[in-house]
Amino acid sequence: MQSFKVCFCIPNMVIGGVESVFIQTLDDISKKQNADITVVMHTPLQEQFFIDWFNKHPHIKLYTIYPMGPKFEKLHKYMHFFPLSNIRKIIYSIYKKLKNHAAIHSGLFSNCDIIIDYKNCAFFKLMKLLPNKKITWIHGSINYFNENNLIERINTYDKIVCITKSFLNDFAAQYPKYKNKIIQIYNPINYKAIKETAKKLSSLPEKYFCTVSRLDSDKDINTIIKAFNIFWQSENKPEVKLIIVGNGGQAEELKKYAATLDCHDNIIFTGSVPVPFGYMRGAIAHILSSKNEGLGMVLLESAACETLNIASDCKNGPAEILMNGEAGLLFTPGDANQLANLIQQVWNNDIPRETMIKKATENLKNFSSDKTTSEIIDLILNIAYQK
Repeated sequence: MQSFKVCFCIPNMVIGGVESVFIQTLDDISKKQNADITVVMHTPLQEQFFIDWFNKHPHIKLYTIYPMGPKFEKLHKYMHFFPLSNIRKIIYSIYKKLKNHAAIHSGLFSNCDIIIDYKNCAFFKLMKLLPNKKITWIHGSINYFNENNLIERINTYDKIVCITKSFLNDFAAQYPKYKNKIIQIYNPINYKAIKETAKKLSSLPEKYFCTVSRLDSDKDINTIIKAFNIFWQSENKPEVKLIIVGNGGQAEELKKYAATLDCHDNIIFTGSVPVPFGYMRGAIAHILSSKNEGLGMVLLESAACETLNIASDCKNGPAEILMNGEAGLLFTPGDANQLANLIQQVWNNDIPRETMIKKATENLKNFSSDKTTSEIIDLILNIAYQK
C-alpha cells in the first residue's frame, strides 16, 4: 500500500455540512490508507465537538496559521467606525502575511506530497506561494463559483474537485477550456452508521416537520417558516410543529419573524445540535430551502434516517440526490406557496411517501464512504506521483 503525506487546509471548523464531511473524509482515509495527515486551519478550534474529535484522533496533526484570528475578529465591534476599522484591517492583513510566511518557513508544507485546499479556494493566497502539488474542493454551487469569481484562481491548482455531476456539466459548458482540470467526487457518507446512531437518539413525541441547517440568508429558512404558517392556517391549525435545528447569523432575525405569525407557538428553535439524526428520524418530513447548495448533505443524512425529504430545486445538488423528484419532493427556491402545498400533501398522505423513501435509501449506495474514499485516495496518488 503506497503511503503519502498530505496537508488538508480548511479555514475553520463550525457545525455544518462541509465540516462533518471533512472529518468523515479524514477518518475514512486514515482507516484505508497509510497516510500522514496534517490539518491546517486559519483560526483555532472553538467548537467543543471538534475539539473532542481531534483529541480522539491524535494521529491527525493540527496546525493553526492565525492563532490570534478570533481576537482580531472580536475587535471589529470596538473598531467598526472609520478610521479604526481600516486600521484593524491593515494590521490584520500584515499579521496574516507574516503568519503565512512563518508557516512556509516552519517546514510545514516542505515534505507534503500534496496539499488539499478543502473549502472553496480559501487558502488561495498561501497556495500561490507553494510549489507543492495542490487540489481544491468546491463545495458550493456553480452560482457560488461564478459569483465569487473562483475561475481566476483555477490555475493555482493541479485539479479541482466538484461534488455533483450537474456542477461538472455546468462547469464544462461555461469553461470548456478548463474541463480537463475538474473531476467530480461525491461527498462521503457512512449511511449505515447514521441509521444506527439515529435509532439510539430520542426524537420529539409530537408530530413535526424539521429543517436542519445553518441559519443564514443563503439557506432561506424564512421561506420554510412562511410556508409552514400558510399550511398550518389552511389545515385549520393542526397539532403539528416545525422544528428548526441549527444556528447562525440570522437566528435572532428568524425568531423575531416567527414570533409575528399565528403559528409562532408551533415553531421551535433548538440551536446548534452536533448530531441531529434523532430529530430527522422522528420528523414527518425534512425540509431544505437553500438558494444554492453544493450537494446538500442533510438530504443524504435524512434519507439515511428513512425520512422523506422536501427540497428546493436549487443549483446544484438537491435534484441529483432526490432523483429529479422520484426520491423526494422538489419546489422552486423561494416559493413559499408551493412549499406549503407540498407540506400539505405530505400531511394528508397525498404522495407516494414510502416509495420515495425506498428510492432515496437505495440511492444512498452511490454516496457510500467506501466508494468515495477510494476515489479520493486514487486522486491523491495520481496527482502526487504523476510525472
